[in-house]
Amino acid sequence: MKYIYKILTLSCLALSLGSCEKDFLDKTPPDAIPVDGFFNSAERAEQGVNAIYATLQTTELYSNTMSKLYTPPTGEVVLTNTGGYGFNDFTYSAADGILMDVYGKLYEGVFRANTVIKEVPLMEDIDASLQSRLVGEAKFLRAFYYWHLTTLWGDVPLFTEPFEVPSDALVAKSTRAAIYEVMIQDLIDAEAVLPEVYGASDLGRATKGAAQALLGKVYLYDENYEQAEAWLGEVIDSELYDLVENFGDVININSENNVESVFEIQFAEVGEGDVGTLRVSYNNPQVNGGFGNNLPTQTIVDAFEDGDPRLNESIFIDGDVFAPELSTESLNLDTYQSVWSATGYNLKKGLFPVMYVNNRGTNFPAIRYADVLLMYAEAANELDMRDVARDAVNEVRDRVGMTLLDAGTTGTKEALFDAIVHERQVELAFEYHRFNDLRRWGLAQTVLGPNGYAERNRYYPLPQEEIDTNENLVQRQGW
Repeated sequence: MKYIYKILTLSCLALSLGSCEKDFLDKTPPDAIPVDGFFNSAERAEQGVNAIYATLQTTELYSNTMSKLYTPPTGEVVLTNTGGYGFNDFTYSAADGILMDVYGKLYEGVFRANTVIKEVPLMEDIDASLQSRLVGEAKFLRAFYYWHLTTLWGDVPLFTEPFEVPSDALVAKSTRAAIYEVMIQDLIDAEAVLPEVYGASDLGRATKGAAQALLGKVYLYDENYEQAEAWLGEVIDSELYDLVENFGDVININSENNVESVFEIQFAEVGEGDVGTLRVSYNNPQVNGGFGNNLPTQTIVDAFEDGDPRLNESIFIDGDVFAPELSTESLNLDTYQSVWSATGYNLKKGLFPVMYVNNRGTNFPAIRYADVLLMYAEAANELDMRDVARDAVNEVRDRVGMTLLDAGTTGTKEALFDAIVHERQVELAFEYHRFNDLRRWGLAQTVLGPNGYAERNRYYPLPQEEIDTNENLVQRQGW
């Protein structure tokens, strides 16, 4: 594990977090401080936790690269003008550096979390409630990182302790089931100690509701529908969350950390180094400095029902208002022009209002209430709670004025499931859910087979660099 060796030589807390304007992430750890002796104050303990969050912001994860593993394989986006074309048609290989970039950064998050989980409980001069909360945040984040690792790679190495020596990293894969046991216990522990809400300076930290939602998601992915329904129901019954009135506000720089947000990746409006956000000039049309890396395809456009306003809030279509305030005498940006894109479309969700500032800091809602409602509907439907499930879907549809489902058209388990599949596709488009959904539902071969998907693509191959370094690590079958 060459990448893991690199992390170990630096120490998981010695990595700079970069500049960030979000209040709680302003409290960054100084550079080049070894773990030994670092946790000697409440402030240092909080800095250690902040470092775990900061890994989520990096270019390799939510800032850019990780999106290539989740969105292009759905066929709803095509990568252009960037690396990773193999993810458009499943022609990537185990040696693709993008796999190593994402895999390594996810483990960086795990290692940082493991250090906090070990060191903070040993601290004496710290308020007990703060101590418990910080460990709870670290456990939530460790589960969140492992959730990504297991959804992308399936069976992976499991680490729950910081390394004593680099050779401790050279282990075999653990089963997905074994990792789920750790994730579930981490989230149960976190849920018990995390607060329901934070003050303004700590917005973005993991809450009780975030732990409940992720726990429900883990159980849903594990097909434990009773537990999924129970935990997702806790989020709903808390009445702390709701759908924002305007769908265009779900990912919008002017409405961050809103009532629909359950867990939101925080970004500064102007970052430094590799701290930015996916919702930047990477995806703006290739005019005025945009790169147009992720282009929506006709597949996702056609998925929306006639009259669904989410289409125009998610995708720029010829003639849409674009950026009239940025127009110049030589460059007309008043309305979107399909000739700016190879597919005729550009991403709009999270990019409107249009700004051409690299590292623009729009937050990313990793878990939002609409997702919770639709996951709850799925679990309830599997438990034959048809009316309850339908009501949850209709709450999402009613927000955008779409015709509500009725028992006449969704009276069977199969028909309601199909409605949930559709609703998740259009409601959560470009938010990293669709590829996971198709694979866990067993629909990927049918839907994505024409694009090149095969059984071996159920999970990504382990990075070849890791296989070459660690003799205990065995590559996935088919790779």
